[in-house]
Amino acid sequence: MMKVSIVAAVARNGIIGIENRLPWHLPEDLAFFKQTTLGCPVLMGRKTYESINRPLPGRLNVVLTSNAGWQPAPAKDGTPRSVISYPGELPSGGTTQIATATNLPDTLNWLSGFTQVFLIGGSNLYQQALDQDLVDELILTEIQQDFTGDANFPQWERNRFAETDRITNPATSERAWGFDFVKYARVVNYSAKN
Repeated sequence: MMKVSIVAAVARNGIIGIENRLPWHLPEDLAFFKQTTLGCPVLMGRKTYESINRPLPGRLNVVLTSNAGWQPAPAKDGTPRSVISYPGELPSGGTTQIATATNLPDTLNWLSGFTQVFLIGGSNLYQQALDQDLVDELILTEIQQDFTGDANFPQWERNRFAETDRITNPATSERAWGFDFVKYARVVNYSAKN
C-alpha cells in the first residue's frame, strides 16, 4: 500500500513561503529534502512547480493543476519538456519526468503502484490532502523562528498524528535559530470523537 507523506519546512508562526520562494536559507533542509524524496514521485501544485521552474532530478514530478492544458516552461536550451497527462502510463519514481493531473484523489490513485509519494507544496495542496484525510505521514522541518511570508502551512489536528522521530539542530554562530526534522505518523484508529 502506498504511503502519502507531506514534506514541508515550517516557521514557528506557520509560514512556509513568500512570493513563491522560501523565506530562509537553510542548506541542511534542502539536503534533507533531497535525501528524503529522491527516487520517489513528488506531487506539487502548479505554483510550486513554477517557483522551482524545472523538474526535480531523480524523481517523477507530478503537477496538480486545474488547467488540463498546462505546459511547463521549456528547458534552458529552449527544448519543450515532455509531459505525461493523467491517466497515461507512468515511469519509475526515480525517472526525471513531468506528469500532470487535475484531481488529487484521482492522482493518488494513479500513483498507487508506488511505495511512497511525497506532497511537496504548496499550502493549497497540503490543505486539500489534510482535509480529505489522505495523508499518512508529515515530515516537517520545524524552524524555531518566526518569518514574514504570504503562504502558511495549514492548521492540522495534532491528535490525528503521533510524533515518531525528531532530530534537533540547535542554533549556531552562523544561524541565530535552530530547527528540528520531525516525523509524524497518522494515528490509525483515530476518530473525530477522540
